[in-house]
Amino acid sequence: MRRLIERLRLSNPKLSRYVDRDDLTAAQSRRYLVEWIDRPERTETHALLYVDLDDFKTVNDTHGHDVGDALLIEVTDAMVAACRPGDFVAWLGGDEFCVFLKGCDLERGGQVAHRFLRAVVEANVEVAGRRMIRTASIGVCELRTDQKMESALNVVDAALYEVKSKGKNQNLAGDHEVVRRMRQKQSRPSAEEVGAALENGEITYFVQPIFDLELDRIEGVEALIRWVKPDGEILLPGQFLDLMADSYKRGVRPPPEAANEAAIGFYKLDTPIYCGWNISSKFLNNTVIPGSDADWLKALFNGLPPDMTVFEIVESAVIDNPEATKTLIKTLRPRGVRIALDDFGIGMSNLERLLEYPIDILKMNRSFVQSQTRERREGIMHGLVEMSKTMGFQIIAEGIETQIQLDVVRAAGITHAQGYFLEKPQRADYWLEEILRWRSQKTTSG
Repeated sequence: MRRLIERLRLSNPKLSRYVDRDDLTAAQSRRYLVEWIDRPERTETHALLYVDLDDFKTVNDTHGHDVGDALLIEVTDAMVAACRPGDFVAWLGGDEFCVFLKGCDLERGGQVAHRFLRAVVEANVEVAGRRMIRTASIGVCELRTDQKMESALNVVDAALYEVKSKGKNQNLAGDHEVVRRMRQKQSRPSAEEVGAALENGEITYFVQPIFDLELDRIEGVEALIRWVKPDGEILLPGQFLDLMADSYKRGVRPPPEAANEAAIGFYKLDTPIYCGWNISSKFLNNTVIPGSDADWLKALFNGLPPDMTVFEIVESAVIDNPEATKTLIKTLRPRGVRIALDDFGIGMSNLERLLEYPIDILKMNRSFVQSQTRERREGIMHGLVEMSKTMGFQIIAEGIETQIQLDVVRAAGITHAQGYFLEKPQRADYWLEEILRWRSQKTTSG
């Protein structure tokens, strides 16, 4: 018995190592990290980094898992070397790591994260004479003394998600604003609730006028989808639009009257007004069935004329299937539908998109008139105007909120605009009555 006890005692350190360390990378295990964070005697505030290697899957797909494993080992070694005394690296699996930063608050954790960004980039393996590297995206959170692993991962994962959406190879601290957005996302409606709202006709459209500044008249309207709940609460599309794609997959369709009520009155005016529909690339990819585009268009708009319809592709969204989107655009444009590139200047927007997709309208994001210096603003606007003449697209300036901004847009040679300074979004019937009243007044005064 004594010999058995002694043998077990000598084996314990080796067994602990197997449990507490990853075999491949020699980083600490997820179990070790959880036990370290969740232990009750923790009295000091620390920080946690959530490290996700950017585009790591392409290494395994292109060069095989042996090369991927070799790069993981190099990255782990580089991050371990970047640790201070008391810090450690834990491998969560795949291409994800956590770094425990002893005695760090949120601000200091964000500063230290830059060191790990550099460490990842400096790690490399050689394949066929070429150096292979990967960048990383890092979310940062503060570990309060009473905070458990699950809570910390929720916060740091929210920060990491925002980093990925902003372009990767950077870090973001999970501050109060990130937590607020995370909680807002968690309180969003479910896909089932959105489906029920579609069936009950609660999802409808407001419209905002688009002005021809030279002729001083409303040339079009942008249909802005809204969820008007029975208690009168109005939800903006950011709270439910992406969930509509899931509802469409299950065969749930909005009543066609919703589109008709928003647009048909504008089409029937003596001088018709076009209607733009702001839709995401995910929505397009999930609702279009190859080979039945005409039927889909007819069903969606219930006979509304394609030549008075504009599809506004939301450029802040990633186009998951570029080829499918190109095919869709090339199918719709000959039928008269125009394509607008919305929110140009933010998110995924770039000049490459203008070359890749046939675009009829470029909607310039408000950032060009609201946050640029005068010289930079004027240079960008004049450049876009010259490009529009060469490539044959129209420019609409969005987000005009002051007279000064409107003057800047006019001076740059941009002839179309929309924004709260010009007019606010209202229900479709409101704007139809206003347009008829304005036209009547002009006819009478003429």
